[in-house]
Amino acid sequence: MPTIEDIARLANVSIATVSRVFNNKPDVSEKTRERVLKIARELGYEPSMPARSLIKGKTRTVGLIVPDISNPYYSEIVRGIEDTCHSLRYNVILCNADNKREKEFEYIDILKNRWVDGVIFHCDYFSEEHYEAFSRKKIPVVLAGRATVYDVPYVTIDNFKAAFDAVNYLISLGHERIGIIHGPLDGMKETIDSVDRLMGYKKALSEAGLKIYNELIAEGDFKAKGGYEAARKILEAGVKPTAIFAVSDIMAIGALNAVFDFGLKCPDDVSVVGFDNIDLSEMTRPPLTTVAQPMYNIGAVAAEILINLINGESVERKQIILEHKLVIRSSCKSI
Repeated sequence: MPTIEDIARLANVSIATVSRVFNNKPDVSEKTRERVLKIARELGYEPSMPARSLIKGKTRTVGLIVPDISNPYYSEIVRGIEDTCHSLRYNVILCNADNKREKEFEYIDILKNRWVDGVIFHCDYFSEEHYEAFSRKKIPVVLAGRATVYDVPYVTIDNFKAAFDAVNYLISLGHERIGIIHGPLDGMKETIDSVDRLMGYKKALSEAGLKIYNELIAEGDFKAKGGYEAARKILEAGVKPTAIFAVSDIMAIGALNAVFDFGLKCPDDVSVVGFDNIDLSEMTRPPLTTVAQPMYNIGAVAAEILINLINGESVERKQIILEHKLVIRSSCKSI
């Protein structure tokens, strides 16, 4: 492999001059610069990224950890992150954790060793252990689509209000026995988004003077199969629901299939509402009423905040709450 010493010898200049050329320093004549670059091209020399990073103190690379890249919700946020980083001349290293906590921590170590300038953490929950890991390694971190009680910047929506609005819509249609498929609640302060959506559901029912049936509350795992199994549990309960609210579109799609397999029709027998507004939600039969998250913008804003932190710029707002909206389609009807 050609070295910087080879280029200096062939160009008849010092190693320091070659280094100044590769680092775009101004104190090199244009003629010398062109000669050095021409020889580098002829030799096939590529400057070492780690070496340049040591000199500049930055790699212009950020890490991104997601739990399941096959989930359309995560992939849309990733697109917002990547587009923004690319426009600002930053590279992104994508790490798919496969919903495994131990893999998340492995990736935190790997990204630090790869000298990334910061990390966007986009997983199901953010625990004290995660907070300590990032603090200990002194890695700037921003959460995308996830709130936290810890002192870490994040970009998300008001999950409590979003769930409240979705259930209120069902109540306005005359529904009283409304089931919910919520997300995992392990470690209440770590799974704050799942908790907020469940609390928004309960608040809407209580404000309307409606009974909260424990039989109509089931936990899912943000996968279609988990939504299917949770919906069957609700449908088999002694209290027959007229509507089901699933806190993700993927679980709502599983619920639609469970309604069908139970010998019922949506929305004639059971209305279904999802959450996220992924592209697939308007392709289901019937098309899914859902809470729309600005997924692309969540990723884009998170990337902007992280890069500002990396560049030492002040970040006035560390808790960014973006607007949600209810997208009404054909999976709900009045009773």
